[in-house]
Amino acid sequence: FQVKRGANPAIVLNNLYRHTALQSSFSCNMVAILDGHPKLMGLKEILQAFLDFRCSVIERRAKFKLSQALERKHIVEGIVIGLDNLDAVIQVIRETSNHTVAKEALAKEYGLSEKQAEALLDITLRKLTSLERKKFIDEANSLSESISKLNELLSSKKLMFQLIEQEAADLKSKFATPRRSFLEDSANGEVDDMDVIPNEEMLLILSEKGYLKRMNPNTFNLQNRGTIGKSVGKMRTNDNMSDFIVCQTHDHVLYFSDKGIVYSERAYKIPECTRVAAGTPLVQLLNLSDGERITSIVPVNKFVEDQYLVMLTVNGYIKKVPLNAFASIRSTGIISMRLVPGDELKWVRLCRDDDLVALASQSGMVIVNTCNRLRPHGRTTRGMGAMRLKEDDKMAAMDIIPSTTHTMPGKTVSRVRDLSPPWLLFIAENGYGKRVPLNAFRQSSFNRVGLRGYKLPEDCRLAAVFVVGEPTDDDASEEQVVLVSHGGTVNRIKVKDISIQGRGAK
Repeated sequence: FQVKRGANPAIVLNNLYRHTALQSSFSCNMVAILDGHPKLMGLKEILQAFLDFRCSVIERRAKFKLSQALERKHIVEGIVIGLDNLDAVIQVIRETSNHTVAKEALAKEYGLSEKQAEALLDITLRKLTSLERKKFIDEANSLSESISKLNELLSSKKLMFQLIEQEAADLKSKFATPRRSFLEDSANGEVDDMDVIPNEEMLLILSEKGYLKRMNPNTFNLQNRGTIGKSVGKMRTNDNMSDFIVCQTHDHVLYFSDKGIVYSERAYKIPECTRVAAGTPLVQLLNLSDGERITSIVPVNKFVEDQYLVMLTVNGYIKKVPLNAFASIRSTGIISMRLVPGDELKWVRLCRDDDLVALASQSGMVIVNTCNRLRPHGRTTRGMGAMRLKEDDKMAAMDIIPSTTHTMPGKTVSRVRDLSPPWLLFIAENGYGKRVPLNAFRQSSFNRVGLRGYKLPEDCRLAAVFVVGEPTDDDASEEQVVLVSHGGTVNRIKVKDISIQGRGAK
């Protein structure tokens, strides 16, 4: 059959294996009767129960054969005694009047049991020959050997296991037939999706109304500062861009909602779209509740122990949670942060203890501090205050500065103007922006007013703050930034084209 354009044949084949009768699987009911009661057992337990059962069968069979052999040996020993005294036995029998008297006389004369005397009386004349006597003696020796082997078997578990193995091999050779099916090492013969999808860089674009699209980074070409830019696609009515990240196709993507719930899905499961496409509604990918919106998406390659997630709400609450707390997320999502009424989770970033976290409010105030000043919290806690906000102020952005990219001093060096990277890139809602050296700020405690980072006009608010530049970079750096407007227009420019200014500059 043929697949539609853009579909991966290996993934289509996997879906046919999973959802059709092209390949069937069956389950085993591991409930068995153990000690007279039904019990659900694992593979090891049921195999041990089978071995115990086989040992019990062999033991009961050996005991039965042993009792028969002992009984037969007892009879044969009586017959041999009678044949050794054949003439006297005949004389005793001839002198008695009936069968009962003869049996009692033989038992008394030769010390025989009732069964031995009975067997001796039942013997026929043709078995009185010397050849028949030798057969009885050989049978008695054979019975003695069998009794010895049976006693040895009953006293040794090792011999029982050897017998079980031998009997299994005999059954295999006796009833050997060619297999009509075969077992594969792979799970149900499927090829895992991860094996057929290349781990490539990709763009994820999220809108405020919950539409997500995946695109190739080469969709947007490099442009100069001040250009109009290229549209990211047709936006729906009253919809704006919410988040824009770069990740790999094999990454786990954590989706954080405004209600503090986190969901997880692989990045490659997001349908790839063209630049002008509207995207896929998140309700088709995640089990979102009514009115719930995804506000932040975080790609994760591996859930390591020394990494954390820093979360910030619009009303200024912040907390740090170990990343491995989100390694296992059910399809209905789990709580990532407890929110107060009227607040919503807006920003989530990956960090380590030595990294710096930069917070900015819509009025242009900034706090920069190390992540180790944040005490790790559990998933269901609210956190602590991040910044003291004015009455009409809200948080505008949060970004992480890796410890390997900064040498930030504890105090501001005011006499020397240091323009070296890294910088904080400020973007205002009116489209203006600037770079401010990180060294222009000092480390401030959380839950403070902060330092002025951008002097904004009265009718304008700060839109975003990003960390750009490496310590070894200069103005020849080729680092680029992608800016997305509320209307969906994308502009990809070089960082070096944005001017470096002071904290108080407009």
